Amino acid sequence: MVSENLFSDMERDVIGEVMNISLGSSATSLSSLLGKRVEITVPKINVTTAGEFSYKQLEPAIGVEIKYIEGLKGANIMIWKRADAKAIIEILLNQEIADEDFEMDEINTSAICEVMNQMMGSAATALSDFSKKTINISTPVAFEIDDSTEFKNKYFVDDDMIVSVGFDLYIEGKVQSQFINIMEINLAKEIVSSFLEESQEPEGSEPEEKEANLSEAEVEKLLNANKTFTTNIESEQTKGALKKGQRRAFQKEREEPEMPVSVRPVEFESFDDDEEVLSEEQLSNLELIMLVPLTISVEIGKTSKQIKDILEISPGTIIELDKQAGALVDIIVNGKLIAKGEVVVVNDNFGVRVVEILKKDELMKITL
Repeated sequence: MVSENLFSDMERDVIGEVMNISLGSSATSLSSLLGKRVEITVPKINVTTAGEFSYKQLEPAIGVEIKYIEGLKGANIMIWKRADAKAIIEILLNQEIADEDFEMDEINTSAICEVMNQMMGSAATALSDFSKKTINISTPVAFEIDDSTEFKNKYFVDDDMIVSVGFDLYIEGKVQSQFINIMEINLAKEIVSSFLEESQEPEGSEPEEKEANLSEAEVEKLLNANKTFTTNIESEQTKGALKKGQRRAFQKEREEPEMPVSVRPVEFESFDDDEEVLSEEQLSNLELIMLVPLTISVEIGKTSKQIKDILEISPGTIIELDKQAGALVDIIVNGKLIAKGEVVVVNDNFGVRVVEILKKDELMKITL
């Protein structure tokens, strides 16, 4: 098939690693924005024609167009489930929206565009750091995809070859789904050429000797990216990309015996016999310090509320705290926690029986 000849296994692997690294950065950005754990899995790459491309598993869907304005040429089209966009907006607004009430109006469209701007901005930054060149994107444009044919005709011709990269998406407690990123072949080729040097083999070389070569700097970038985004760049395909000399160097380094290390206990000077003796002036100052009054307060529990919840407080409102009934309360001195205790009643007054206390040296730090 033509699609199989457009990219070698190594080039497909590079596309996957690049997308994995950039979208890994996007997951971190989305997690910070939503305040929830976000996971975006290793991508699945498919090279096909625009006419054969299908996204039925995401319908009803929305599209987000992101154009590269510096560093790369072309555009990414991201396809999301409409339900996933709704879930993200609900997290941002901190409220549930009924399915029949949800629509991609101007506010919701702007919200999704901002989410995509944060995600793809992080992805562009990761690509920029990885390729050592400036990469910038345009403001994302979001839209509902009502007609599949109309959507494809807007960006591609049926015979155009495109690269489809599918991701699994997980947002803590809200979303377990997928989304797709599609791009033109030229953009995919440009991404590959940015990170992979084409090997020039002399005529008459044996087929089994042909290998795609990575420079030492590119190998280092791939290894560093692996540490940062926990991607598995030492797959069988990526191993084949390393130069033979680099492989031998790595293997030799691993096989070199470690030098013996002499270990012995560390000896410290003893201070057991030394006792600090305070002068009369220091003792007098210490007595004065001991007479300084400190404010003691007891905290039964605490919670956090939004401003709108605070404004709705009225007589009779019950505020639920973060501690269970019967749990130990916090004993606080000048804003510092020093002990924990139980609430008791002493002569019709509340009191606290101390159960746990900090070390004496910790108490001294608080009072000084």
